[in-house]
Amino acid sequence: MYNLTQPIVVGVIVFALSQYFLKLILEPIIQFRKLLSEISHTLLYHQQELLSNNAEDLKLYKEIAGLSAKLRSSVYMIPFYNFLVKLRIFGLPKRDNILLSCRKLNILSYPLLEGVEELREKSQKNEKILKDLSKLLPIETTFMINEESNP
Repeated sequence: MYNLTQPIVVGVIVFALSQYFLKLILEPIIQFRKLLSEISHTLLYHQQELLSNNAEDLKLYKEIAGLSAKLRSSVYMIPFYNFLVKLRIFGLPKRDNILLSCRKLNILSYPLLEGVEELREKSQKNEKILKDLSKLLPIETTFMINEESNP
């Protein structure tokens, strides 16, 4: 009978390495991508309220602030984040873009202060923030067609 010790040891090592990759790298990246999708969904779903400043419910503002905090903390769940960004395999944005995106999401999450800004100025500022977020993170944030991409 052949010596099966070496193939069994190699098999166990390969299994352990694949589980490490799956649990500690791939699953956090999948959760991160789901969070990006959730941010995109929230901004698209509530675009009318954000641009028209009709959001009277503080729930929306709290939801956006919560998504901002989740986005910032989710980066720390992915080991070797900077290395994975350089590989460009998983479509991860740079850490600086995430920090800037979190700041912009926080600005969107501030409820309107009546009398401080005119509604039009606030609407234009929110529209610019939504466009900036779309550039910083690989997500859709508005239903508007990008004029630069159309001939």
